[in-house]
Order: sequence, then C-alpha cells, then structure tokens
Amino acid sequence: MEGVLLQIRKLLAHKRIEEAYALAEQIPDSYWRGYALKWVAESVVVKNPKRAIKIAKKIEIETLKSETLLLLSYELAKLRKFKEAVEAAKLINNNYLRKKAFRGISNALARAIIESSAKEVRLSEFNLGEEDIQYLMPLPGNIKYKDGKFLTDAEIHRITGKAKIQVLTSENPTKRRRVVVGEKEDKEDQDLKGVSTCIERLILTNQLQEAEKLAKGVDDPCASYLLEEIGITYINQGNIEKAEEILEKLGRADYLASELVKFYLKRNEVEKAKKYALRIFNPALKLSAAYSILLIGGIDEKFLSELFKDTSPYKLGRLLKFLAFELLEEAKERNSSDLLRLSKNIFLLGKREHQKIH
Repeated sequence: MEGVLLQIRKLLAHKRIEEAYALAEQIPDSYWRGYALKWVAESVVVKNPKRAIKIAKKIEIETLKSETLLLLSYELAKLRKFKEAVEAAKLINNNYLRKKAFRGISNALARAIIESSAKEVRLSEFNLGEEDIQYLMPLPGNIKYKDGKFLTDAEIHRITGKAKIQVLTSENPTKRRRVVVGEKEDKEDQDLKGVSTCIERLILTNQLQEAEKLAKGVDDPCASYLLEEIGITYINQGNIEKAEEILEKLGRADYLASELVKFYLKRNEVEKAKKYALRIFNPALKLSAAYSILLIGGIDEKFLSELFKDTSPYKLGRLLKFLAFELLEEAKERNSSDLLRLSKNIFLLGKREHQKIH
C-alpha cells in the first residue's frame, strides 16, 4: 500500500493528474483510497473546481470527506470563486464543519467587497445567485444585501425581524458599536442570528473583549463556536495568553487547539505544542498535529500513545504507517537522512501495532 501511495504522490508532483487519479481509484482500502482522492482533489481545485468537488464526493469516509470539502471551500473562497466554494460547503455532512465553511466564505466575500472600495457591488460580479445568499448570511461588517446588491457603510438601525438586540453602526467601521437590549424575541433562531451578527462584526473590527462578553451569553453550541473564532483571532494578533484562556474555558475547541499547536511549533516549543495537541479530538486535525510534532520533535512514544489512546491497534498501525509515508516524502524533498531514519522508525512502530492483532 505504501508503494502505491508514494507513486500517487510522485505523479501529482509531476502534474500527471489523470494517472494519479486512475491509480487512486484502484486502491481497495476505502481509508487509503480516501486519502489518495483527497490529494488529487486538492491538486486540481485551482484549475478545475467542479472536478475537485466531484472527486471529493467519492470519498467514502465521512470525516475525511467533510475535511476535504472544507479545505476546498476555503481554497475556492480565497480564489474568489464563491459559487464553487458554496457548492463544496453545501456537501459537508458535518454540521459544525459546514457552518465553519460558510462562515469562511462569508468572511472572504466581505473582504472582497470591502477591497472593491465601492458603495454598491452587484451579486453577479461574484458569480453568485440569489439561491446562494441564504447560506452566507449574516454578512460580517457594515455590509447589507438588498435587491441583488451588496451595500457597504450603511447605517443599520435594526436587525431584520423582532430582534432582541439593536446594532447601531457608523460609517467609520473602527468606531465602537452600541448594543441595546430590547424586547424579548418571539423566535429564538432570529434572536440567535441577531446576536451572532453583532459578535461577528465585533470580531471583524477587532473589538474582541466586547465580542467575548457577548458570546458568553449565547447558548451552546453557538457560544463555543463564536468563542473559538475569537480565540483564533487573538492568536492572529499575537495575544496567546487570551487564546489559551478561552481554550481552557471550552470543553472542546479543535481548531483553536490546532492553531495553538502551530503557534508553538513555530517557536520550537514542542512540549507546549504536545500539550495542546492532546486537546484535539477531530481525527484529521489530530493526525496533522502529530505529523507536525514528529517533524520537529521526533518520536515520543508516550505522547503518541496518549494522543491516539482511543484508537485500536489496527487503526493506529495504519495511522503510524501513513505518518511514516508522509515523513518519507518530506525526507526526500529535503534530502535529510535524519527524517529518513525517523520515517523508518515510525513505520516500525506501526508494524509493531499490527503485530499486536495476531
């Protein structure tokens, strides 16, 4: 199996997409076939978004399929291919990841609108249709949508419906927004939408303390999601202490923990990175963290055992062999004998796990 995966990676590196795709589809194991198809989808997304999405849909492992579609939606939104990004996000079965994908697209769209420096931007300029807008609402920042146009710097006197909160904004987006609690909301979903809109605007304008206070008053799982977004924004600003503080208050925040792992690895603080890797539950993010830590810190069997403590010997063996394969690729690219040795030792660990089955 390792040989087939290595061959697929080589084919993709040399832009021989069709051969790599044909070989990937022949892999009998659904887990490894899914990974191979993920690589192919990521390789073609820029030039052929529709095909990338079609390939991602063939992945049978649901968690892997959702992660792949999330990555595709982010990449397409970054390229301002918003129609295709929405199409990818709609296919995500995991509710949390689907919301995260739409939030990412919405934020990218808001940035594109703001960067246009226009007061009005037509929906058609982004190749979006009316049917797509429902997935991207509410839009962050001082942006409204009306009659096929995005409007910026508009004064919003009241959120649509009988919203619980009222948001007053000025034409200067850096000025503080005022939140006024009014009558009780008849419909809880409208109320939640109004609060979320306000918090998103505060995050977008870096008013994070106010955003955090407001998010704490929201019911889960929305509160956890919003607080995680605030925590990630703190990391981007370099305020790691606040990000860590938020993580400690959350029961589960996979993406925030993952960002903290990346931060500490950049500073070569491997032990702190391991600490936060153990807070990750999402399988794909956990595997990514393990690879990055191995790459910098080398083998720590105690850490790997704790990280994958709920994994069966059979699956752990497969995961370790996959990590060995990825490290082998990295070793060849860097021409590193140390990484080559690390790859071999990780492979042997995986082999040892498989021997436990017999």
